[in-house]
Amino acid sequence: MKSLKYIFTKTLFIFAVWAVFASCKKDKDATKEDVFDPTQYYITGEGVDSYSTSYAIVLKPNALGHFSARGGIQNASFNYIYEGGALKAENIGVAFTIVNGAVTSSSNPNYKSYYLQKIPDADAFSGRNFRGTIATNGLVNGKTCSIKFTAAKKFTVSIDGFGQTGNGADYTLQNNGVATANTGNEGRLHLMSIANGKLYYSQYNAAGNTHYYGLLKAE
Repeated sequence: MKSLKYIFTKTLFIFAVWAVFASCKKDKDATKEDVFDPTQYYITGEGVDSYSTSYAIVLKPNALGHFSARGGIQNASFNYIYEGGALKAENIGVAFTIVNGAVTSSSNPNYKSYYLQKIPDADAFSGRNFRGTIATNGLVNGKTCSIKFTAAKKFTVSIDGFGQTGNGADYTLQNNGVATANTGNEGRLHLMSIANGKLYYSQYNAAGNTHYYGLLKAE
């Protein structure tokens, strides 16, 4: 009987130790999941200036960031602070509320949509094709736009059947989900970002002060 009591007591002790260990591990894992590293993400979507355009916010180490919009003609570097679920971009006048890995609100109404995207492990543009309609200087006139990316970091743009980049132009990755380019003698600037599998695209043509914007779907 004494031996049985000893075994029972020992078993209770083992279960108690296991429960404490499991609780500590759970707390540790929860703490780990709560840690948000801004440098692993970017924010993109539709912004509004005098008309709709796309924007991209690239978050870099040391609390530095870069903002691009309207094909890249609008751009600025800034410092950011992340605390208590709020990402504050100090120099560009906006703060985003982040809950469960998603942006739920913006302090600036000029940001019409906003998506927090994990930076892909590889070039998300390479070898992909996108198509849709675009607006010209804010006027939705039904122009078609087709953009194709090659595996050699080149891309072609066709608007209403008119090819703008010949056999292909170089694009530069700002990260694996955001790219920019400067093509044509007239200085066409392109801003391209991916969110939820779609391509946010804006272009600024300096020659005619022309702006294009569209949300293109993958083919």
